[in-house]
Amino acid sequence: MSRRSGQSGTPVRKGCMWHVRFYVDLSGQEKRQRKSVPIGPCIGKDKLTKPEAVRLGAELVASLGVNTKEHLGRATNVSPIVTFRQRVDWCRKYHKAWTDGKPGPVRTMESQLTKHILPRFGSLPLDAVDETAVQEFVADLKRATFERRKPKGKDRKLVGSVVNTYKLSRKTILNIVGVVKLVLGKKVWMTWDLDLGRPEDPLQRYFTEEQLKQIIETADGQYRILFALLAGTGMRIGEAAGLHIDDLDLDNAVIYVRRAVWNGRELAPKTKNSIRTIDIDTALADLLRQHLGNRKAGRVFEARNGSPISGNNVLKRVLHPLLERLGIPKAGLHAFRHSRVTMLRKRVTPEDLQKQWIGHSSLRTTDRYSHTDQELEYRRVAARNAGLSFVVGPNGPKTEVGNFSASA
Repeated sequence: MSRRSGQSGTPVRKGCMWHVRFYVDLSGQEKRQRKSVPIGPCIGKDKLTKPEAVRLGAELVASLGVNTKEHLGRATNVSPIVTFRQRVDWCRKYHKAWTDGKPGPVRTMESQLTKHILPRFGSLPLDAVDETAVQEFVADLKRATFERRKPKGKDRKLVGSVVNTYKLSRKTILNIVGVVKLVLGKKVWMTWDLDLGRPEDPLQRYFTEEQLKQIIETADGQYRILFALLAGTGMRIGEAAGLHIDDLDLDNAVIYVRRAVWNGRELAPKTKNSIRTIDIDTALADLLRQHLGNRKAGRVFEARNGSPISGNNVLKRVLHPLLERLGIPKAGLHAFRHSRVTMLRKRVTPEDLQKQWIGHSSLRTTDRYSHTDQELEYRRVAARNAGLSFVVGPNGPKTEVGNFSASA
């Protein structure tokens, strides 16, 4: 950009008004833009003379700062505009959520970027994705209805007929917004106050102890042992799939959780608290001993081809048909984990052991897995144990004076 000379503006008449013309440097452009600003009347009682128009025009131009070195510097040293998509590309290479993330969460983030985030914000300048833009995005996601289509073709990349329609849950929208925040960085969103609506009532299923008994007794082969293990430890299905025989110390009734399986690959467990020692009862230890027989090495549970079992296959091919046969409402494999926490709470298991065995970082997380409020008989026993039998006795209230009287 060439060196600019100072300017005081040129007064010109436009109709009944004096205007001052001057030039303004624009960011990234060699050619300046001409501006014309009214400064006063040229006819009538309060008209300006030309010298007065020259003076007022020069004052206006000076007040705008178009002659200063700072103005020229801002115009000549412009950072290129970074789009949201470019920032996403940077994150994929350098952000720890992608570089150090587990494959499952990374795949989920990429799915959310592809389906929802990039179509909305990809081409926008990064600073245009502000609180207002994201709040509007949230509102649109809450209103939208999406289609789930059946894949077709050998590569399963083509879409076929609509299988069903669905709306996004509040938790899913929270996760999508979380990805947007990861891309933008905390300095951008830390003062935001987004409204995502009221939390929904939890719908997580769990199995009662009677239902667990039915499931374990009815399941066949290794799945009987697998369901007993999930019910007796609260392990995640990926952790159970990753168990090796040398992770079991059945003489001391101890299981060591050291790895998990995701998409057929062995990985580190979900969190550092997931690497843990679980104590089990002797009945479960005996079941596992019978299941292993003379095997001394390899995985505890295997598919027919020797690969790790797949949680999705166990769910769709084994658990769901079994639940339907038993007349138990459909639930996922995570329901075993919720059942285990509920059992531990009902038996007043020490809190430190609950946290260790389940693999949570805090009891606040474990609290969300308890369903004791849905256990009628448990509540009845608790109410009976905390009742007034020590006052009223087995034969009813005492009414004589000095005791628990009707007039008291």
